[in-house]
Amino acid sequence: MSEKEQLFKKFGQVFSAGTILFEEGQACTGMFIIQKGTVRLFKKVRGEEVTIDVLRDGDFFGEMACLMGQPRSINARVEEESQILLIKPEVLDSLFRGTPSVGIKVVGNLAGRLRKAYEIIEKLMAEQREQIEGKDSYLP
Repeated sequence: MSEKEQLFKKFGQVFSAGTILFEEGQACTGMFIIQKGTVRLFKKVRGEEVTIDVLRDGDFFGEMACLMGQPRSINARVEEESQILLIKPEVLDSLFRGTPSVGIKVVGNLAGRLRKAYEIIEKLMAEQREQIEGKDSYLP
């Protein structure tokens, strides 16, 4: 049995398309690792879903709420049938403490998300600026 198969046997579940893995405000139930499939991370803004990221094979998510001890700040929905590992908070903690390379990978992932957040903020600010400048051009 391969290492991937062993991990799936120990931590894995198959989730069907449309399954909500977690919602904003919920407590941490663990970190998720996609072995096969697709998961969409999104925020609800004024009743609409705004996609933050679409994750695929090998990507992981859900660790921020566990690390910070705060509720989830985002929603996660399975987009196609997916094989996903769920690493419980207590296992995650010992994994970080015993395997520094895992912690380094998580920090790198968080840095990438922060960069993406900066890009989204920059885009929103540019759109807002354009709207304001567009309104100004109609003034006498």
